[in-house]
Amino acid sequence: MRELIIRMYELLHDPTSPLYEDRVYEPVGLILISTTVLCCAAFYYVLNGFRARFSGTPYWLVALLFNSMINAIAPAVVVHGLGDDQVSSFSADSLLLCGINAGYAIVLFIVVSMTIKWWSAQARKTPF
Repeated sequence: MRELIIRMYELLHDPTSPLYEDRVYEPVGLILISTTVLCCAAFYYVLNGFRARFSGTPYWLVALLFNSMINAIAPAVVVHGLGDDQVSSFSADSLLLCGINAGYAIVLFIVVSMTIKWWSAQARKTPF
């Protein structure tokens, strides 16, 4: 799993510090997977589990953007938590990783959404 996450980030991100591969990619990837699955599950089974009030595409887009924002902030928080002088939370490498992670969050949210929506009582046809 670790190698898959590292390779996924290395496709689009070529950092100047080897610290990213050693201590940043894995926690950021695990945060990406867990928050995306939780946001999707919350949308389909908590918000739409009892009533169809939030079953429309605009609400799905809000959940998608919320998930993307959380995952855009995650790399900066992880890098800041390292407390290392080699890498700054607001360096070009960190900000690029934030954008890449937000893009991965959008793609993964769509994939997870297409997978779990069929068992939702009210939102089986959301977003399409």
